[in-house]
Amino acid sequence: MKRFDKRYIYSSLLSDLFSSLVLIFVVFKEFFLGDEANTEDIIDILPVVAIIFAVVYLCFIVYRILYYKTSGYELTQTEIKCNRGVFVRKRSILECKKIHAVNKKQNLIQRIFGVAVLTVDSGSTNTSTQAEITIIESEKNVDELLNKLSALKDNTANALVNEQKEEILLSEDDSLYRFTSKKKMLYTLINIASTAFFTVLFGLLAIIVLSVCKLMLQQNFLGTWGEYLLYATLITLGAILLFSSFSFIGCMINSFIGYYNFRISKRGNDIQISFGLLEKHTNTFSYDRIKAVKISQGLVQRMLGFATIKLEVIGYTNDTGNDNNSELGVLVPFCKYDEVSEILGKVLPDYIPDKKQTKSVSYFPFVSWFMLILGITTSVLLLESIAVMALLKVPSTVITAVSLAICGVAFVILIIKLISAVFSYKNNGLSASIDKITVYNGGFTRNVTVFKPKNLIATENVATPMQKKAGITSLVMHLKTNSLSNEVKVNIQSDVITQDVEKLLTL
Repeated sequence: MKRFDKRYIYSSLLSDLFSSLVLIFVVFKEFFLGDEANTEDIIDILPVVAIIFAVVYLCFIVYRILYYKTSGYELTQTEIKCNRGVFVRKRSILECKKIHAVNKKQNLIQRIFGVAVLTVDSGSTNTSTQAEITIIESEKNVDELLNKLSALKDNTANALVNEQKEEILLSEDDSLYRFTSKKKMLYTLINIASTAFFTVLFGLLAIIVLSVCKLMLQQNFLGTWGEYLLYATLITLGAILLFSSFSFIGCMINSFIGYYNFRISKRGNDIQISFGLLEKHTNTFSYDRIKAVKISQGLVQRMLGFATIKLEVIGYTNDTGNDNNSELGVLVPFCKYDEVSEILGKVLPDYIPDKKQTKSVSYFPFVSWFMLILGITTSVLLLESIAVMALLKVPSTVITAVSLAICGVAFVILIIKLISAVFSYKNNGLSASIDKITVYNGGFTRNVTVFKPKNLIATENVATPMQKKAGITSLVMHLKTNSLSNEVKVNIQSDVITQDVEKLLTL
């Protein structure tokens, strides 16, 4: 059995060095940065800190060496074997014909040392939170393993030839979709615009509140209570503006660094997605294991005509270190909504969304329960607040102001919900055929989910007695998957459509 590349130790120990420094700093930060810290005490404690740091780092060194000694892999014509672990030993054997996804991951430190992490996944829902096989090798060997595993999985004489002649569907040089710097900046601006949109709404509300506070102060209506309300409003507004600034920076870093050199290619029956600068990802999975394609539009994206295309693969995880289950992967991070069908026609022709055949048949159910719960919650909160303030003998002007504030907040929440319900009423719909099912749903965020009937494992009708009597239902469709996102729901439809979907279960 071949051991992992020895450079794994060096790259890991460099990461561990930073981890040790952070750990020591967190433990002794009071000695260095505390109010009572002084130079003499810091000098006195430095030898102790150095000894503890040496012990911690020595533990990392021992662990990495033991992991290297006890881990390795073996590739044959029919299967791949892998041993790994120190305290908990894992031995995994996976038949090549059962290989589902092969992923390559490489962070910045690993790129410096020329090593990469390769994970091989069977797509089993029983092991969905981790890949069966994990290999740490040189980047060159990882690329060779990618080709060999694809060839063994396909089990055809032309597999290697197909991989050498890969068909680039989406790349920086393709005229169909180029995620250029201009588009990345626009993508960033649209993402931050979504935050800014709600910030502006809050700002308008804050201006109204500030005006009321100012008027109260001038009239001495609330006294010091008015000042507290004014300060609280100013602090909240400042916090939201600060959050918007950090959101803009985060979106920019993610678009330019996270999606650096983003491309999608096709190798035989496999789809490969590559991206990243500081941490480079190369994710490979079978076309026939795709569970669903999801076209998502935030409110601002809808207003400007853009969208994001995501996908979910059965039993697929792209995480290579923490054994965490992956979320929907990004297929196309940013494109015009009118280009969605054209892009999917080149990449995933079986998942082009169909037009809605049904739509929501009633608006009231979208808000009925919410209005009832909001009304009860507001009434209880209002009565409790008035009772407590009355026991504390708070002035009547303050009681009046608090009561108006509670009612005002409830009114604003209700308005937002009513607007969201309007969008949900217009968005929800369904198209079902033997080839595919297209589900339209969402409120402020509009989602279009496309999946094949073969991935539909169960349906569920959700309706109140009154809705059932009126022939109205919400349809929940359960798909083959390993994650919590195995449900696709369309709301307030005619119950006739549920019969059509149920028929697809028997095909």
